[in-house]
Amino acid sequence: MAEKSMTKSQLKQAMLDDLEARGLLNDVYRDLVEQYMDLWATRKKLRADIKKRGVVVEDPKRLMMVENRSVSMEAQVSAQMLRLYKALGFQDLATGRGSGWDPDNDEL
Repeated sequence: MAEKSMTKSQLKQAMLDDLEARGLLNDVYRDLVEQYMDLWATRKKLRADIKKRGVVVEDPKRLMMVENRSVSMEAQVSAQMLRLYKALGFQDLATGRGSGWDPDNDEL
C-alpha cells in the first residue's frame, strides 16, 4: 500500500519541530519555512495543471502546440525549494553530515 504524503500543516510542523530540536527556531528560520511552504503550495498547483492539461498545450494565438509553462515553472520552483531545504540544514541531516558547525568549538 502506498504511503500517504504529509499534509501542508504536518510538513510545516515537522520542519518547525526539527528546527526547535536543533535550537534554530527563530524569526529568520520561521520565515524560511514560510517561504518553503508557499513554494510547496505553488508546486502542488503547477503539478495539478500539468496533470490536467499535459506537458504540451495549444497556443491559441499561434495555433500550435507549445510547452505547458507549468513544466518549466515547476522545475524552477523545485530548485528554489531545494535551496531553502539546504539553507534550513535538512539536507545535511538527511545525508548524515550534520551542519559542520560545532558551537562548543567555535573559534574566531
